[in-house]
Amino acid sequence: MKKFLKILLKALAGLLSVLMIASVGFLLVLAQPQRDEEPAQAAPQPLLSASPAQNISGETEIRSLVESFPVPVLSFMSGSGMTFVSGTSADAALPGGFGRIVTLYWQTSEGEPMALRSIYPASALSLLADGYHFSTVLGPTLFGTESVRMENADTVRLHAATATGLYEVTVPKSLAPKLSSLCRSLQLFSVPKESGETGAG
Repeated sequence: MKKFLKILLKALAGLLSVLMIASVGFLLVLAQPQRDEEPAQAAPQPLLSASPAQNISGETEIRSLVESFPVPVLSFMSGSGMTFVSGTSADAALPGGFGRIVTLYWQTSEGEPMALRSIYPASALSLLADGYHFSTVLGPTLFGTESVRMENADTVRLHAATATGLYEVTVPKSLAPKLSSLCRSLQLFSVPKESGETGAG
């Protein structure tokens, strides 16, 4: 009888040990922080079909470029004191289709040139003007978005991306000290489909 009790006690002790180990393992699993779910990746923007290039020479014609561009276009607000020179819209070949670039050329009241480029899709960094290196100076904010400042021997280039477009500002180095104030007059413009009126994007 005593032998049987000893065997029973040993079996119970073994069972309790197994239960305790299982409980500790379960608690450790519960205590581990759960991995956050991976954020959903934004779907790539669709590329465009080829379209004819456009050239304009008057500020009132900017609307035609804005209408043919799939996302808002970077331009100066009215009353900025800038003089419009000309504008172009042209397709750019990308793997699997075309992107599009709208370029608007402006002059300051002193006659110094500025070029504003709106690029679609937003991921098309290869369409930025090349030949630049990173600047040691931080770029100003463009329409609420931090910009990247780059330079070459003669000009300063800023670029910034939104969820829908990539935007570039190029000025001669003589305008570099005024970049922050000039950029405050920039805005994104689109033509709302419901009203047909040109408005800020």
